[in-house]
Amino acid sequence: MIVMSIHYFQSDSAGILKRKEIAERLWYLLTFRTHIFLGLVAISIGPFQFLKKIRINYKTVHKVIGYIYTISVFLSGLSGLIIAQFAMGGWITTIGFSILSLMWIYTIVKAITFIKDGDILQHKKWIYLSYGLTFAAITQRTLLLIPLLTEIPFIPIYQLSAWLPSLINLSIAYFLFKRSNLEC
Repeated sequence: MIVMSIHYFQSDSAGILKRKEIAERLWYLLTFRTHIFLGLVAISIGPFQFLKKIRINYKTVHKVIGYIYTISVFLSGLSGLIIAQFAMGGWITTIGFSILSLMWIYTIVKAITFIKDGDILQHKKWIYLSYGLTFAAITQRTLLLIPLLTEIPFIPIYQLSAWLPSLINLSIAYFLFKRSNLEC
């Protein structure tokens, strides 16, 4: 993801930004880059939260990573909600990416609420769901390879990519959560 996203920090007209007039505005570019950067932080550190050794033996590390992950998801989700209003593909992608951003924020708020209440099992479930949505960025980029490798037009796949990764990843995350509880 870092390699796929680095060009957004090197040029103001890289990738999908070159197709958008709004990308010429500084506020949009900063919001877009905030979304990308903090999303990369969340994708990168999220897996460490699932390592039992860290959760059990290094609780302070787990907590610090959790704070960084939470702030990253919350701010990336907010900035994602803003940039979703200018998504290519019309209302289909705008609604899809807006819902993804809202679900991403909702899942992290639920996870934090449950851990503050001391409900570790519910916290764990919502973190699994949150990271599933975080990982939707990778699933979406994978889906976008289809028009690059085939003759299928880009926009219909892009519209689909605003919805399908969330649904797939939430299903996988919930399955992994259930499976992890069977192994305990």
